[in-house]
Amino acid sequence: MTFIEIFSRFFLFKHEDKVMQLNYLKSRRITEGATLRLLSILKMLAQIHVFLGILMLILSALADYVSSRKNTIRLNGLLECCSFYFVVMGSVGLCGAASYRRGLVIAILVMSVHAILIFVPGIVIVSSFDIHFHKHECWGSCDWHLLATSLPQNSQCQILCGTNVDEHKRSVMTRLGTDYRLDAGLIALAGLELLFAIATFLISLKIICSKITQQPIVEMMPLTAPQVQQADQSNKQEP
Repeated sequence: MTFIEIFSRFFLFKHEDKVMQLNYLKSRRITEGATLRLLSILKMLAQIHVFLGILMLILSALADYVSSRKNTIRLNGLLECCSFYFVVMGSVGLCGAASYRRGLVIAILVMSVHAILIFVPGIVIVSSFDIHFHKHECWGSCDWHLLATSLPQNSQCQILCGTNVDEHKRSVMTRLGTDYRLDAGLIALAGLELLFAIATFLISLKIICSKITQQPIVEMMPLTAPQVQQADQSNKQEP
């Protein structure tokens, strides 16, 4: 089998697969034109998710870098994981819009729910705490490691802000929070991500569950012998 034959068969298989997916969506009583419009909107939303996820990934990595330079406490890696999830969600949406696969549309529907309920609020909450601690010049200390698997008995943590922290306490405590400009940018992008995640959820739900009125099927009845003779006579009478 030559390379051209293999390529032609592969192309034919992909074309038949797309036709089958379109036929499936049409069998769900969605017209082909409406299906293509919804999938094009889903593709645009998926591209926005990828773009926003990459921006948040860059900002969160930059915030971790600034935090390490100033020796402040920050939940390193948490915002990066949320941002990477948005990139993955957008990638799944691009694959679903390009291949017309219902399973991928369901996947981005579920991922958009996760983004709305878990990942966007997580970014907003963590960044809000960082802004609050940085604005009020808060310092903290614990007599146990923050990443310890179990807490010791009679353990103690302390957070002091503003004028309550003198030079001696600063020498034994750790600064909390990060530059508010980075966290404010993350919160703004998370708000945009929330809006587009809601739009993605609605579009995906419409692709899966939408129904339109089908056109009535017109059945053609065979003509009887008298009707055929009458039709012939009318054709002969016409000039």
